[in-house]
Parts: sequence; C-alpha cells; structure tokens
Amino acid sequence: MEAILYRLDGTKSKIKVNSFYEARGLVCNYDPNGMGEIVRLNNGDLLLIDEEGKLKNYPINKIATSLAHLNEAIYPHDCIVGDALLFNENDFEDLSYE
Repeated sequence: MEAILYRLDGTKSKIKVNSFYEARGLVCNYDPNGMGEIVRLNNGDLLLIDEEGKLKNYPINKIATSLAHLNEAIYPHDCIVGDALLFNENDFEDLSYE
C-alpha cells in the first residue's frame, strides 16, 4: 500500500508500506513497544502518529499539524509531533498487521 510520510524536516515522501507493524515502526522510531495512534481526517484519510510522541519530546511536525487542523481532526491549540504517515482509509483497512 502507498502512503505519504511527513518527516519533521518538512519533507514528504511517497512510500510503500506492507504491514501495520512496518508503518508503526516508521512513526515510532522502530520502538517494539511503540504505540501508534490513528488521527481520522474529515476527507477520509488517516494519519498514523506516535501516540507517545509528546511524552518523548518530539518536535512539532508543522505539515502534519496543518493537515490535521485543515481537516478539523485535532483541537486548534493541539499539534502533531514526530513523523506522520498519511493513508487512505480504504487502503489502511486492507493492511496486514504482521
């Protein structure tokens, strides 16, 4: 499945992801205990982020935060931190968990 990876440095890359485990690894820095969080956007897309990113003091991801604000997916005072993966909801449902 294709996804867009929004990195902290402001770059975005179209990547191929084969499993939820792989996707979670990308946003949780391959921490085997990392927990991914799904942020549902109004347009039907999903952002996968590190649920504990704020606790880990990750920097703000300005592009992912703007995308979430435009889609009213987070509160106006909230932000997305760390790398984020953007998926189409239909593609995400077909993603393997292994």
